[in-house]
Amino acid sequence: MGVIDFIGDNFVQIDAGECEKKLRDGNPRLLRSDERVVLAFKGRGGSGRDKHMLTTARVLIRDKRGITGKRIGYVSVPYASIAAFSVETAGSFDADSELTIHARGIGRVSMDFATGVDVVAVFRFLGYAVIQGKAAGERAAAGSSIVRDANDAQSAGGGAGMAGYLDVLGSNYAQVDGRDVESRLRSDPNILLQDERVDMAFKCGRDSVVLTSHRVLRIDVQGMSGKKVEYVTILWPHIKGYSIETSGNILDRDSELVLFFNLPDAENTAEGFPRNSRTRMKIDFRSGQVDLLAVQRYISDKLLGPDTVAPSQHGNTGGYGNAGTGGTLAASKAGGLFAFLGDDNRMIDPSQANHQFHTSQPILQQCENVELAFKGRRDMLLFTTKRVIFVNMQGFMGLGTKVEYISLPYSTVTAFSVRSAGSWADKDSELCLWLDFDDVFYPKRENDDDPPPPPIPRKSWLEIDFQKDKVDILVVHRYLSERVMRTNGHNMKPYTSNVSPNLLVPSPPGSMENLLDWIGENASAIDAEAVNHKFHEAGILQHDERVAFAFKTGRDSLYLTNKRFFMIDVQGFTGKRKEYMSVPWDHVRVWSVESAGNFDKDMELRLWFKGAWNNKIKQDLRKGKADIFALQNFISHFVIGQADGATALSNAQSYVPPPSGAASKLMGYLNDAHMKDATELTSSLRSSPALLQPDESIDAAFKCGRDLFIISTKRIIIIDKKGMTGKSVEYTSYPLSTARAFMIETEGHLLNGANIKVYTDDDDIEQELAKGQNDGVWLMHEMLSNKILKDPQKDIGAVATHLASLSVAAPAASQRQPLAAAPSYQPYQPSATAPAYQPQLSAPGYQPYQPSATAPAYHPQLSAPGYQPYQPQLSAPSYQPYQPSAAAPAYQSESSAPSYQPYQPYQPSDAASAYQPESSLPVSYPLASAPPEPFTFGVKRPAGVEPGNPIRVQHPKTGKMLVVTVPGGVPPGGVFNVTA
Repeated sequence: MGVIDFIGDNFVQIDAGECEKKLRDGNPRLLRSDERVVLAFKGRGGSGRDKHMLTTARVLIRDKRGITGKRIGYVSVPYASIAAFSVETAGSFDADSELTIHARGIGRVSMDFATGVDVVAVFRFLGYAVIQGKAAGERAAAGSSIVRDANDAQSAGGGAGMAGYLDVLGSNYAQVDGRDVESRLRSDPNILLQDERVDMAFKCGRDSVVLTSHRVLRIDVQGMSGKKVEYVTILWPHIKGYSIETSGNILDRDSELVLFFNLPDAENTAEGFPRNSRTRMKIDFRSGQVDLLAVQRYISDKLLGPDTVAPSQHGNTGGYGNAGTGGTLAASKAGGLFAFLGDDNRMIDPSQANHQFHTSQPILQQCENVELAFKGRRDMLLFTTKRVIFVNMQGFMGLGTKVEYISLPYSTVTAFSVRSAGSWADKDSELCLWLDFDDVFYPKRENDDDPPPPPIPRKSWLEIDFQKDKVDILVVHRYLSERVMRTNGHNMKPYTSNVSPNLLVPSPPGSMENLLDWIGENASAIDAEAVNHKFHEAGILQHDERVAFAFKTGRDSLYLTNKRFFMIDVQGFTGKRKEYMSVPWDHVRVWSVESAGNFDKDMELRLWFKGAWNNKIKQDLRKGKADIFALQNFISHFVIGQADGATALSNAQSYVPPPSGAASKLMGYLNDAHMKDATELTSSLRSSPALLQPDESIDAAFKCGRDLFIISTKRIIIIDKKGMTGKSVEYTSYPLSTARAFMIETEGHLLNGANIKVYTDDDDIEQELAKGQNDGVWLMHEMLSNKILKDPQKDIGAVATHLASLSVAAPAASQRQPLAAAPSYQPYQPSATAPAYQPQLSAPGYQPYQPSATAPAYHPQLSAPGYQPYQPQLSAPSYQPYQPSAAAPAYQSESSAPSYQPYQPYQPSDAASAYQPESSLPVSYPLASAPPEPFTFGVKRPAGVEPGNPIRVQHPKTGKMLVVTVPGGVPPGGVFNVTA
C-alpha cells in the first residue's frame, strides 16, 4: 500500500474466494446461492472499508458509511444493464489505471486501480460477462465488409505527403487489415472473446476504431509516450442510429460516419454542451481510403439484421405517390431555383426512390423496400421496410457532391404524431418522431445579459414538415402505426413483410373533419363502441385494434386501445390545427392514476414513455366520468401482463410483526415506515381498490405515514395520499422490467434507518425504512436480486476460475505495447503471391464491390468488368472454402472451432477473373429490373373529386393499381391522359 493509493482511494486486488466467504458469513442473503465472486478489489490501497466485486451475475459495490461504518450500502448493477465499459491503462507519470462502466438507470460507475492490477484481465472478463446473446447485435451478412484493389490498399496505409499530414491533423481514419488487427488483439493485449472476429478496422495516427462481430471497440492512445491506452467497448444493441456523409469538393475531402447511442452518463446542464456527453461518436475517413457505402451496409446488417434476400428476388413497390416523377430523385438538378424555393416535403412515387437507392445510390439492403417517399427542396425522406432514412443534399441549392444519409431503425421510434395544417399563414402539416436516445443540447446565450436559452432536442425529437395539399397525413399515420406498433403480441411487423397497400390508399375527403364533428365540443365521456366504428371508418386504427376507453376533455380527446394510448389535441384559436399522437403500450415505462379530492374535482392520468424529450403525458379527467381503477388495470394488462407473476421469495414466510420495545416505539413515531402483512394487503388490493392483476401478488409492503411502498411480483407501486383529508390518492406503477439496478443500505446509529433505492430508466425510487427494519431491507434485497438479476452466466465458469487464480498474485503493471503504438505495425498490403482470404460463409456466391482505380466511389454499372452482384447460394454443393497456399498459411485464431477464419472477403488478383457462382440460374444485374415501356391511357375525372386530389386507377395493360392526381383544368366527367 502506498500513500498515494490511500489518499487517491485506489483499489487493489484481493482474494476473491476469501472475499466471497466473508460476505456469505456476514450477510447470508447478500449473494444468491449459485452466484460466485470472480474478482474483488479493496479501496484505499487495501486499507479501506469499501469493496468492489465482479460476480457471475453483477457488479457489486460495498460502501461503508459514517464514522463507525455500521451503515453499509450495497449497490447491485446487473450485467444486462451495462451498455458500455472501458479500461484505461497506467501511463508513464500517471501510475493509476481505471475502469468505467456505463449502466442504464444508475449511469456511470468508475473505479481507480492501484499499480499491479491487470486491467486487461478485468476488461476481458467484462467482455465475457456483458457481451452475450443479443448484446452482440445482429450477425453481419457476408457482403458487409470493405474490399479495395491493390492500388487502393497501398494508398490506404501511407497517407504520404501533405494529404497524409492533413489527415493526421484532422483525425481522419483509413482502413487497415482486419486480420492483422485481430491477430494483435488476441496476443498483446488479449481482449477479444473466443468467438469474436474483427470485421473492419480503421486507424488514425496512434488511435484505432475496430468494428467486431460483438461490439464497437475504440482504442485511444494517450500521452507523449503512448503508454496510457484507453479501450472502450460499446455494445451493438445500444447504437440507436447512424449516419454517413460522403466527401465533398477539394476543400472538404473527408467522409464521415456518426454513430448515435444512448450511453448512461452524468447529466450536464452547462451551456454549449449536450445533456449527455455519451450520445454520439463521429469518425472522419480519409478521402478515397474507405468504401463508405460498404461501411454503411455493414452497420445496416448489424442494426437491422442481415441482408438475407438475393437481389434477384427484389421488386419495386407500388404505393401512394405522384405518377411520372422521373429521373434520379435526390440528385436531380431539374427545377434548380424552383426546387429550392419549393415549400416543405411532398409525397413522391416510392417505386422510383426504391430503384434509385438500389442502383445509383445503393444504400438499401437487397431485402429492403421503400414504401413511402417524400421530397422537399433538395432533401428526401424515405420510409422503408426496416428504417427511416433522411437524405440531406448539401452545398448551394443541393448542387454539391456531399450527401448525408441518416438511418433510424423503427425500434428506435418510441412514439409519433401527425399534425394537420392550420389556418392563415400556417399552411404546412407535420410529422413528429420521438426517438430512444438522449441528444438534448443546451445552446449558449448570445449575450451575457440574456436569459439562458431553452434546450433543443436535436435528434431526440424530430419534426418533419409536409406540404399541406401534397401529403395525406392519415396515410403516414396508418403506415407508422403498422411499422412502429406491435402486430403480433409483443413482436414488431416482420421486416420481410410489406405494409398492406390498402393502408396507403388516400383517405376519403373530409375524413378528419367528419370525425371531429361527430366527437363534438362537449366535455363528456364518449361511447367507446361508437368511437371504434368511426375510427375504423376513417382508417385511423389497425384492423385488429379496438378502442376500450374514450374521453372528451374540452376540445381535446384521448383514447385507450389494445395497442396504444391515442390523443387528439386541437390547437390554435380556430381549432383547425389538430395533432394525432400515438404512444404504443410497449414503450410505456411508468403510469399513474389519481382520484379526485375535496377541492380538486378532476381525476388525473399520467404516462411516462420511453424517450428523452417531452416524454411525459398528463391528462385531467372529469370526476364521475371515468373509473380510474379500470384505466389502471387496463394499462397494467398491456404493459406488464406478460411479466412473471411468481413470487421472488425463495422461502416466503408469514408476516412477523417487529418487536414493540420502547426504543422501537420512539423510532416508529419519528419514522413509521414499517413492514406490513403482504398476504392481507394482497387480498385487500384485489377488491378495495381492485389494483392487482389476477396473477399478481404482493411480496413486501411498507407503510410510511399515510403512504404505502409496495413491491409486487410484477412492479413497484407507490400509493400516495394527498391533501389534508387524504381523499385524493395517487397510484403510481413502475414495472420491474424497467428496474436496471438497485441499492440497499443497512441501518446505522441513532435515527438512521435502513434505505432502499431502485434505479429505473426514468425516475429513481427511494424509500427509507424505520429503525429495526434490517430484516425487511434484506428481504427486499432478496426479491430485487431474484427479479432484476439475470441467472449467473454458465459460459464464463472457465474464465472465472482462471481469473480467480490471479486474485492473490496479480501480475505487475504490464509493459505491453499497445496496438496503436506497435512499432512493427504495417497497414494491409496484399501481395501478388498471397491471395486475399476467402471466408467460409453461408453465401459463397457473394462478390463484394470492387472499385476501379479511377472510380473509387461506388457506382455500379451493367458493363463493369468483373463485377458480380450478390447471389447467396446456401446449398451450392460445389462451393469450396478457402485453402491457403504454402506461402500464405491459414490464420489460426484462439477459438474452440479450429477452422474458424476471420472475415476477409474474396479479392481477385489481376490475373484471375472474379468468382463466378455455379448456379442453374443465369447471373444478371439484379439491383433493378428494366422498367416496362410507358403506356398512355385516358382516365375520366370522377364526380365529386376536385383537381389536385389523388384517385386510384387500374393500369389497362399490367392490371396494377396506380394512384394519380387529377390535374387542374379538367372538368367533371372530363378525360385526362396518364402515362405509366
